[in-house]
Amino acid sequence: MVTDVSVVEEGAATRTRRVRKTAASAFAVVRSDGPVGQVVRFVWHFVQMAVVMLLGMAPLGLILSAVGQSDLHARSPEAFALVMMASMVLPMAAFMLIRGHSWERTAEMCGAMTVPSAVLLCGSLLGLVPRSAAVAITGGGMGVPMWAGMVGAMLFRWSDYAQHRHGHMASQEAIAQGNRASASE
Repeated sequence: MVTDVSVVEEGAATRTRRVRKTAASAFAVVRSDGPVGQVVRFVWHFVQMAVVMLLGMAPLGLILSAVGQSDLHARSPEAFALVMMASMVLPMAAFMLIRGHSWERTAEMCGAMTVPSAVLLCGSLLGLVPRSAAVAITGGGMGVPMWAGMVGAMLFRWSDYAQHRHGHMASQEAIAQGNRASASE
């Protein structure tokens, strides 16, 4: 057993340096433009938006009860699924705008997430698609078409979600440059 305090302190200092070095290396990989860093940033963007969407869905039951529609899921599963989609897409859109995404990119993401499920659900309401199939596929408003649309839009705009060249400020800078150019004319 070591009784010398300096040896114990030296060991702790070595472990601390090793942990810091490892953390710095991991952070460097994430911040790099390499494939691992891009995938980590892409997944991080996806997780952030998914969490915001799920939090946006949380108060839906209270809101429906407050307006006297607590049985909407039983009366019209299609209408409930559309309301569920809105309760997820609207907070996600607000989050994107707060984070600095342009209106165009935000609308694109909302459309990519909403349109596939909305078409199925409206087809069900019109009698073109069996109700059970439409509700099963859309998962009550938060099913595969919505998540696939979100991932598809993110993959289509890879540079906005995975690389350092975020569309956030690039769009605002382009607008500002356009405003300066038109003001000088």
